[in-house]
Amino acid sequence: MKGKLRNWLDDQQHLAWAIIVPAIALLMVFAYFPAIQSFRFSFLSYNIKRPGRIRFNGLANYLDVLRDPVFLSAVLRVAYFMILATSFSVLISLVTALVLNERFRLRAVVRTIVIIPWAIPPVVNGHLWKWIFNGDYGALNGLLYQLGLIKDYQFWLNDPFVALNLATFIFVWRFSPFVTVLFLGVLQSVPDELYEAAKVDGANPLGRLLYITIPSLQRVGAIAVILTMIRSFTVFDDIYALTGFDEATKTPMIYNYQVTFEMGRFGKGSAMAYMVGIFLFILTMFYIRLSLREERA
Repeated sequence: MKGKLRNWLDDQQHLAWAIIVPAIALLMVFAYFPAIQSFRFSFLSYNIKRPGRIRFNGLANYLDVLRDPVFLSAVLRVAYFMILATSFSVLISLVTALVLNERFRLRAVVRTIVIIPWAIPPVVNGHLWKWIFNGDYGALNGLLYQLGLIKDYQFWLNDPFVALNLATFIFVWRFSPFVTVLFLGVLQSVPDELYEAAKVDGANPLGRLLYITIPSLQRVGAIAVILTMIRSFTVFDDIYALTGFDEATKTPMIYNYQVTFEMGRFGKGSAMAYMVGIFLFILTMFYIRLSLREERA
């Protein structure tokens, strides 16, 4: 039996099928089947707390989502979050990559330190900053009080606008290292001879930055923007660990979790997930097109 199996696997086509079929089966069970079920639920009036009252209701769930003021507020909130997070992530990452691309002592150590925030799990990151911003014993209050910048401890997360901006800050702090790596990889591939030739032609540092460095980063920069937009639009773990279900920082993903698993409204939750999915699909298509264009260049 073992000999027959070994002989059968010796054929490259048979070996390929033996590898592909289990992978496809796992994808069908854990990815495609739940997605199909969720799509079916989006057309049903399905509340898991009332399993006996399931009925088909067409596009009612989608219309309910579009009329839901909580969802619309969450979309506006995450749009602000996404614009701010993308802008600061790309800008900070660009500056950091330019610095790390220079030759200086302990450069390898600094690069390792810079990448640490990206290695921290999102939930741990959220709880870490929640402790720092705590109004009773937080490290931020302690530092500002010792420096004489505040007279009383501040409850930073109680102010809706401040809480949203702090949530943006911790996202930028964690995600910027990833974008930095993207930029640094491109900067490392730019030939030194190109900069030397520019120096001979009389180009100053600003000129070399504008006419050599920035153009070389255009494609990866566009990819970095799209990836950051996708990640910031779907942010969940960081914000949930920081503020929970606070209305001030509620995003569509957090609200979707509430509707689906707390309220038990699987029909509306599925419709909401697919509406978010359409937006992410559009962004993903841009990412794929840019990636393919970069490979062909």
